[in-house]
Amino acid sequence: MEFKKEILLCFSEEDNQPIEGGLKGWVSNFHKFLSTLLFQISKDSPEVILVSESNYEQFSLEDAAAVILVCTPQLMKNQALIDKIDQQTKELKRNNQLVVKGVPRVFKVHKAPFIEDAYLPSLEDVISYDFYMIDPLSGEAQEFKRFFGSDAERSYWMKLVDMAYDINEILSETVSTTHEEKEDAIPREKTVYLASTGVDMVIQRDIIKRELIRHGYKVLPQHTLAKDVTQLEQMIKDDLHKCRLSIHLIGEDYGYKPKGSDLSVVDIQNRIASDHTYEMVEYNKGAEEPKPFSRLIWVSPDLKNVTERQKIFIEDLKSDAAALEEAEVLQITLQELKSIIREELVTGGRFQKVKRDIEGYDQLDDAGNKVIYLIQDKSDLKQTDPLKRFLENAGFKVVQPSYEGDLVDIRYVHQENLRRCDASIIYFGNAKEAWIKTKLQDLLKAPGFGRQKKMQAKAVYFDGQKDVDLNHYKKNNALVLGNNGGFKPEHLKPFLTKLEN
Repeated sequence: MEFKKEILLCFSEEDNQPIEGGLKGWVSNFHKFLSTLLFQISKDSPEVILVSESNYEQFSLEDAAAVILVCTPQLMKNQALIDKIDQQTKELKRNNQLVVKGVPRVFKVHKAPFIEDAYLPSLEDVISYDFYMIDPLSGEAQEFKRFFGSDAERSYWMKLVDMAYDINEILSETVSTTHEEKEDAIPREKTVYLASTGVDMVIQRDIIKRELIRHGYKVLPQHTLAKDVTQLEQMIKDDLHKCRLSIHLIGEDYGYKPKGSDLSVVDIQNRIASDHTYEMVEYNKGAEEPKPFSRLIWVSPDLKNVTERQKIFIEDLKSDAAALEEAEVLQITLQELKSIIREELVTGGRFQKVKRDIEGYDQLDDAGNKVIYLIQDKSDLKQTDPLKRFLENAGFKVVQPSYEGDLVDIRYVHQENLRRCDASIIYFGNAKEAWIKTKLQDLLKAPGFGRQKKMQAKAVYFDGQKDVDLNHYKKNNALVLGNNGGFKPEHLKPFLTKLEN
């Protein structure tokens, strides 16, 4: 169906009262900013038409390229307008004309939290654009009255840019396609499940989503998650089956709980994605045409106010991921995470067995010498010199992590060291214990990087006493060395004995 190159912005005039300080109303500002963005990115220079109680009868949703609804209690009072929207939306759905290039032609905008499902059931599964900020301390929503500044840049403008690009997708397609045609347009290899998050990770999720879409990937879910746990679980399972990769962003907020569940949506998505990963591993063992599926779990490196439940949740995630080659927990910067995601999708990530030529990295045979992988944080590099020299003088070849260059190359060196070493020592100096535990889990997952031989010995070397639970390391079959001052050769005796045997 062909439609006009115009966008209808439907609102209640009560929501457009002048903002304090003599500024124009919220809707007027939104209209001005969106029009400017569309003019900059669209070749069609579309007109954004304001539609309120006074003139809604003059317009039809069917003819417009897109319709934006500023969903508030005030707008829902206009029963005639709401009925018209609901009826025309149902008609568009019946004729497979509601969605264009994966984007619904009706956009739900929230300037403050609001649930409009009871008023517009036909749009219940359409994801909303939330133009408000969540206070990280109180957890309360704050409506924007200042449209410039760091907070507005992250929470308001980023969302507005997303909407403008989505609208432009519709404008660039004058004839809608059927649902079946769109499903085939983007293959499974370019489809990603980006799990919903707690309120503190919403901005980070938006950043990742934008990056994926700009590079031509389809991001699921494309619908609002069900409020009931039974329906929710089925929706998640259906979406995961269409995806090559699932990404889970974990922060301080555990997330809300759907009806009928003691677990949050964040937790449920992780559990189902974990089960799906196991299923795909089993499927690929005997499949003529394997379907690669992997899972990236990003834990924010800036966690501060973490509840006891969230700590347990994060530890459970790490333990679960440690058992699977196809799952990985990352606690790195968001920029680094984007690089890892791209590598995972473009090159096959950690499952890519092709050797890479990295300047300064020795990938030659080890001439019969046993290889010890000495893992330390960059801040501990100098402190490990005595330990490294002692091992080399004892006839071992010592390899260490890389700290320079592209993150993808750094990650490759780490995985290659895990693949080739005979034994490993993790140095516990200035690094946080969470980092140490992550590296210990990497040792467990070394077979996923192509490792063929058994790890002969692994240990955590404590540079001085640490207030930690030593049982955790012993449960993971790691020797605990040092723990009573600086480096001494006698500390290594249990490790060397095990390595020689």
